[in-house]
Amino acid sequence: HFYKRTMIRNASKYLFIISRSPIPSSWKLAPTTSALLGQHDTFCSESSSTGGTEQTPAKIADLGSLLSSAEKNHLQATTACEIVIAIASLKKESKVSEADYLQDERFLKIMKLLEGNYTSKVEPMAIISSLKALGELGINNESFSVKNLENTLTWSSRSCPIKELVMMLSFTINRKKTENQKLLFNEVCKSLERRWVEIKDGKLFASLLHYSELFSPQFVAKLEDRIADLMEEISPGDLSLILAAMGKKKRRNVPLLKSLTFYLTKHRNMLDIKQISDCLFALKQLSYKDQDTLERLCAQLEGLVKDTASSPVLRSVLISLGQLKYLHAPVVDRIMDWHQARLDKSIPMATKDMTTLLMTCATLNHNPLHHSSLLDHMSQSLSLDLGQPEQVWLDTVWSITILGRATPHHLQSVLTPAFHTSLLYHTATTSTQAMIKLLNINAAAKLLYPDYQGPTMKVVEDALLKDIKISPSLAKVQFTQSVMEAFTSLFPPPRLLRTNVNTLLGCVAEGEFICDSSGKPLQVQELSNNFGSSEPEKPLPPNAHRMALVTASFQDCLIGGELSGLTAFNIKLMEAAGYKVFLVKYTDWQQTSKLVARVKMLDGRLKQMLGVKSEE
Repeated sequence: HFYKRTMIRNASKYLFIISRSPIPSSWKLAPTTSALLGQHDTFCSESSSTGGTEQTPAKIADLGSLLSSAEKNHLQATTACEIVIAIASLKKESKVSEADYLQDERFLKIMKLLEGNYTSKVEPMAIISSLKALGELGINNESFSVKNLENTLTWSSRSCPIKELVMMLSFTINRKKTENQKLLFNEVCKSLERRWVEIKDGKLFASLLHYSELFSPQFVAKLEDRIADLMEEISPGDLSLILAAMGKKKRRNVPLLKSLTFYLTKHRNMLDIKQISDCLFALKQLSYKDQDTLERLCAQLEGLVKDTASSPVLRSVLISLGQLKYLHAPVVDRIMDWHQARLDKSIPMATKDMTTLLMTCATLNHNPLHHSSLLDHMSQSLSLDLGQPEQVWLDTVWSITILGRATPHHLQSVLTPAFHTSLLYHTATTSTQAMIKLLNINAAAKLLYPDYQGPTMKVVEDALLKDIKISPSLAKVQFTQSVMEAFTSLFPPPRLLRTNVNTLLGCVAEGEFICDSSGKPLQVQELSNNFGSSEPEKPLPPNAHRMALVTASFQDCLIGGELSGLTAFNIKLMEAAGYKVFLVKYTDWQQTSKLVARVKMLDGRLKQMLGVKSEE
């Protein structure tokens, strides 16, 4: 937690106070107080003395020395808290047991002091540390000392610094067992909602967004408005924290996201590779696919890849780019260069790095020739014997197949009955995506790998695979309807056009039709071979073509309009099955145009594809 770092920075003040305090010679002190600070998550801040003199904070020594310091007259509550924290540290290290102190009168004196009003002079962070220590020492949550400290925190929540109030929130959120603890938690939340105008620190905004489900929607909305107002004053690093918190909580406030990404890209040279990686991951979580933002962040990221030593950060970048469907070739190539350089030094690639890189390249349809040796190395190094889960291995083989680097061993490993039967019928949560990938691999083995002699699946005889239903998104449905409305004017169904055809190749063709070399429609039912899965009723006439109509919506393409790896691979399989693919991309389609214009555009593009000269 970032507050722990804040406390460590403040530790120098604490050490200064200790160095100026008189230390009784009877105490058996630890070698350094810094050792004590290193063993605690928090430390006790010095508070003012009621008598005008400073008392020496307790240090870790032995239990006897700590308890002896409690025999002093006018023992302060601050010192009592420090003694409790020190004893808790000893107990955590198994140097003392409960029997050593629970019945000791000096320990009971400390507990009695913590039940009084003097705790109001103890700083909130010291009280939090004391409550943690009392829990470690086995003190019941219903004891008067615990309740009194909790009551002190409740009162201080109304006036303590806002940073400490947020720290109280993170402390109390998982500490709601008693009524007193619930009251403290509720009061902290109410105080935060009342004092929201005091919040200016970017890290505080990130923390509160992390706990956004605890607050009212009105408060969270005020918080987001406050972030927008202070955007110019928040550092780029803190802005990346805020964006990451929004991503984790799926807070897709588009105006705020636009403002955040504007300032992040404006000051992108102030971000390190981890912060840019976090930004990309958050944009992926929020499905915020702004090409300009991604381009600028990746341009900055490109120069940082070479000097990084963290493969998990690079893996996160690849996952984000893959799931965003954004290909920034220089960044992906720099990451591949990074792995190649390590291989040249005989540093092996982790399995996670290989599978992630292969899946990302396959998704982004990125198969660079100058990195063929690296791609071949990864493809050959991975095997089912490495103990990968079945789903991960299927994804890996599917990726290798899309990249055209599958070996008979890869194909056979997933097409063997033992593997695909287990995956399809013995797994509780078999996904449609897994079945589609199996069908893709099966089709590739039959159509793209003529030398493959291993097992394949008989899809026509498998009821589950034969009738698989692929549910498109609403945007895809609307786009396809607009295309089909125009295309059915040229090829009316069902005589001249089959619609929504399951190809059994792992994809659906929006339409199947037959035409001659001039584009004239022919009866599809008589001439179709169902993408190679059946024999046609009549042979295909000379100069006639089996055609597949495929629509590529925004979801089927990369950001920028290029085909995704899956869409390009499906087209490749249809072409291998003997079909010409008539592709209609969303970038080439005017959905709001009149029907006549859309029909004319489709007719012209089809004739252009078939090589028919247009009439002057």
